[in-house]
Amino acid sequence: MKKLLLGLTIVLPLSLFAQLNSTFSDEVFKETLRKPSQHLSDDSKAVPFWTEDFGNGFPNGWVVADSSGICPWVYSTDGSWGNFNGNNASAAGTAIASTTGANGFLICDADSANHFTYGQPSGTYYQYLSSYFITDAIDCSGRSSVILSFEQYYRYNNGVPMYVFVSNDSINWEGYDVSGGIANNTASANPDVVNLNITNVAANQSTVYLKIGWSARVYHWQIDDISLREADAFDVVHEESWWGTGNFQNQYYKIPLVQASPITFYTSISNNTGDQINNVQSSVSISNTGGIDFSGTSSMINLPAVDSDTFLVSGWTPSAVDIHSIDFSAIISGQTDGDLSNNEGSDRIQITESLYGLDSLQSGNQSIASISNFSGNTGQPFKIGNVYEIINDGSIQCMEIGIADEPENDGASVFGEVYVWSPSLGQWEFRGATDVIDLTTSDLGTILNLPLLSETPVLAGEEALVVAGHYGGPLDGSGDAHFMYGQSVENYMVYGFDGLGDAYWLSNPRAIVVRANFNCGLNIEESSNYGVNIFPNPSSELINVEFSSDQFSSYHLIDPRGRTILKGVIDKELLKLNINKLSTGVYTLEIIGDKQHVKKRVIVK
Repeated sequence: MKKLLLGLTIVLPLSLFAQLNSTFSDEVFKETLRKPSQHLSDDSKAVPFWTEDFGNGFPNGWVVADSSGICPWVYSTDGSWGNFNGNNASAAGTAIASTTGANGFLICDADSANHFTYGQPSGTYYQYLSSYFITDAIDCSGRSSVILSFEQYYRYNNGVPMYVFVSNDSINWEGYDVSGGIANNTASANPDVVNLNITNVAANQSTVYLKIGWSARVYHWQIDDISLREADAFDVVHEESWWGTGNFQNQYYKIPLVQASPITFYTSISNNTGDQINNVQSSVSISNTGGIDFSGTSSMINLPAVDSDTFLVSGWTPSAVDIHSIDFSAIISGQTDGDLSNNEGSDRIQITESLYGLDSLQSGNQSIASISNFSGNTGQPFKIGNVYEIINDGSIQCMEIGIADEPENDGASVFGEVYVWSPSLGQWEFRGATDVIDLTTSDLGTILNLPLLSETPVLAGEEALVVAGHYGGPLDGSGDAHFMYGQSVENYMVYGFDGLGDAYWLSNPRAIVVRANFNCGLNIEESSNYGVNIFPNPSSELINVEFSSDQFSSYHLIDPRGRTILKGVIDKELLKLNINKLSTGVYTLEIIGDKQHVKKRVIVK
């Protein structure tokens, strides 16, 4: 979890930047988190020296700071009573499943306070309500290190920071964002366990205050089982890991062999104690279905008390198509870590034959959030996508576009385009496009594979921007197509174009499910006609294959991934193939005879 630097003002020129607008949301600028790698455990062995489980209600001496006046933190045994609680506020929503949740917890229910249908105070979804609670003084005297832990359950909204502030004088506060980098409009784990090292503020202090809260307009935040403890001896913590490829060191989750290059792995490790820990390093192990594919360790670093550093391991160049599991570890040489439960993380990376993807989704149904337009551009033409660094010369032949499972998508027209950054002109230059397709109900919640109208060459060292687009519609946004998005990514990875054609990059972006495919069958060597005629082509329902002679005996229809999906015997001069259940893409029809073997492209739209 990255610490926030408070008091820093960042100004974004409106001509260069845009904020993300997704279902029910307008993004607010904040520090971007990488997708956190999964910790194997966050349990602690140390015994807390201070706890609060709210068994006696809202604690005496604690203060609520609710500037809105209508959305205080309160003691409750119920979940949210807001519009988005899963049952339209007809009953309480899900409560936190914390260790002592049965005896109550604290909740800030912005969703209920903004619920106009049921007469709640604000009368609108769109009022931001700022609300915090502040503890009374906690004695941390004689504690050389202090770890704050609590259990939380929340539904994330609008890119807002979820703050934990710590002070030893109730005047100067140090802050942390505990939102965890999950997608907008999605719920956290229930419960989600938070562990923060607050030693630099709280250690050996007789008066320590906690201030927790946010400024939100929808959803809820529930907190329970707060505790303070000392760190275990020689306790180092794996905070997060990521990797980088090529000259730009961008993190991609789907890397095609045709663009593979040496990958460097980075791990942020922190010292959880009040003393320096020597000989700290990270280790990385990469495995696939065949076993261990790569392993390595970083150089050793001495970590000062309550400090963190980034460790790197390099040397792996992917060589085989597979899904690779990545295991990260924080290790110490010469000492025994007092708490091994927070030393490890895991992730996975997919090496593909030809597909390049920024997002970490493994299937379309993993995306539960979407993006439809920029703020202020609702109802206007819109394009959005990801930057892909080109390692080796190649040609993009197809694009994959994630179509969200949203009713607005039924009947919407969408398309894909490829741009390349021109350093000399300082702008994105158009290079290729797909045809425009009209979505149907069967497209909702799927990832479409669209062929480009012609192969689009890209060169080593270039940055390609691959975007999905729509043409807008009514000003209320009801005609805006919704595209899937995935995990948080770094700034300058997601760009788009508004209705005027102006380019913007997104602050606090999430990976858009828009991918580049370097080999989807578009470049198959077609045989000359040999008396074979296919029509209509492209098609979405039925194709006719007409033969002028009886020299052919059988056929195979092969999908973009090389799998035979239809085959049969040819016994007529006209073969009719029903393709209405096939995914959009470029297929190969192989027509086999005694003396001839013909290959023809079939485009399903």
